Amino acid sequence: MVAKTDSGGRFYRPELDVVRFLAFVLVFFHHTLPDTSDPRVAHLLRGYGPAFDALGATCGYGMCLFFALSAFLICELLIRERESSGTVGVKQFYIRRILRIWPVYYLALAIGLMFTLLPGAQPGAMAKIGWYAIFMGSWYAATQPPIYVPISQLWSISVEEQFYVFAPWVMKYLSRKLLYGFCAALVLVSNLWICYLGHTLASDKAIWFNAFVQYECFAGGILLCLVLRGRLPRIVTWQRVVLIFLSFALWFYTCNNLRARFGMRGGQNPGAWVLMGGYALTTLGSVLILIAFLGADGKLFPQWAVYLGRISFGLYVFNDFSLFIIDRLILQNASKFHGPLMNALRAPTLLLSDLLALGLTILMAAISYRYFETPFLKMKKHHAVIESQPIAGAS
Repeated sequence: MVAKTDSGGRFYRPELDVVRFLAFVLVFFHHTLPDTSDPRVAHLLRGYGPAFDALGATCGYGMCLFFALSAFLICELLIRERESSGTVGVKQFYIRRILRIWPVYYLALAIGLMFTLLPGAQPGAMAKIGWYAIFMGSWYAATQPPIYVPISQLWSISVEEQFYVFAPWVMKYLSRKLLYGFCAALVLVSNLWICYLGHTLASDKAIWFNAFVQYECFAGGILLCLVLRGRLPRIVTWQRVVLIFLSFALWFYTCNNLRARFGMRGGQNPGAWVLMGGYALTTLGSVLILIAFLGADGKLFPQWAVYLGRISFGLYVFNDFSLFIIDRLILQNASKFHGPLMNALRAPTLLLSDLLALGLTILMAAISYRYFETPFLKMKKHHAVIESQPIAGAS
């Protein structure tokens, strides 16, 4: 069952900020959880190594959750705009997206450029930044040999920006019925690419970073928006909890059983049909999480989780920098020491470094949001037709 939401000129659901934070936490775990080849944790895992590796891969689906949530919100806001004003202001849409994304994005690229000047930077690092600067980071990651610069996580911004090229036009001119057809087209394109990449035994990164492959997640978010028609799921708390556990179970199954993210264990491409099923279940899991959170009682969520969701873009952008800094300051220095005591402290040192990296990420994101992003967000509000997320700390 679903409940009707307010139909005025505002759409903001604080529980979706919590989803943003959840997605970031999953991505952070994906970046920080060691695999079974790491001697610091291998002896602790014993026979659970494969499941632990699958768990690390599962956390990477936080990125799919980001995509589904983004598509849901874009569809919801633009449909409400069309219903309230009779059209979609495409120019205003692009201005809003530019003011929200480009300042922080290009700031991160500028910082990344500084990192390429440090001793030990890999050849070709500047070329990688060039690809990212024109929002082709996903295709670079999918087709080029890996070159480490602490901006690699920004490949997903390229995917979103490519989606924004046609999203407002589609929402402006297509009826609801035709939007269902558009979603079917996205699913078809995504699965055709997965089928091709599966038959050609492409690598995991060539599949995962492929923008067309990820379009299925966008289709899932749009379909959820169309089905709900501005209403909220009317389900009780225990049903929401079940949906969340079911979502993670689906994700884990795709990694542990189907091996859809086979690169985490150096495995082989499992084939087109398995990959198509795995990515379909991944999208389904993302949509179920959105259903589980939409309309949930705001009292269930602490305010700090809502706040961290509001600054989640900064969390996502800066977490790779934090991991790089902590790795240089702690992990590389700790690895120089040997002996029974240091061997015993390797796992605690790893945990401590991850906690410090998380804290540094939150600090950088909070500073960026307060002193760098807020002026742009205030400008963005002047171009809003449907009010959405409020600015944290603003009156």
